[in-house]
Amino acid sequence: MMAEAAVGDDVFGEDPTTNQLEEYVAALLGKEAALYCPSGTMTNQIGVYVATGRGDEVILHEDAHIFNYEVGAPALLSGVQVRPVIGEGGVVSPETLRAAVRPENVHFPRPKLLCLENTHNAAGGRVVPLDVCCEDFTPKAP
Repeated sequence: MMAEAAVGDDVFGEDPTTNQLEEYVAALLGKEAALYCPSGTMTNQIGVYVATGRGDEVILHEDAHIFNYEVGAPALLSGVQVRPVIGEGGVVSPETLRAAVRPENVHFPRPKLLCLENTHNAAGGRVVPLDVCCEDFTPKAP
């Protein structure tokens, strides 16, 4: 029963269930460590934060959860600008992505992160093929 489960403060590494889950996932994925996050929003925002710096730009689908349902958290927590791009059913074409990457210019935010949803919520949970992002999207000089 949950009421009888051993618990502790996970901040201090004292929760045996959380510790066991993190160790299991780290081993499963062949990683040194794992971090349990209780929500997708928390996980998304940690991902944005660790992959970007202040003033960077995050490119994402116009219906992305991060853009529509996370209360502007990328700007607030990470100091980044989001750039939504059009797509159909959660899929953004390579051409659209390529066009969204701004050339290097002191007046533009640095394009740093592309956020794609593997199961796109606004597209009814549709599994989105991630192979669309496997090309080189290095911006071309104007």
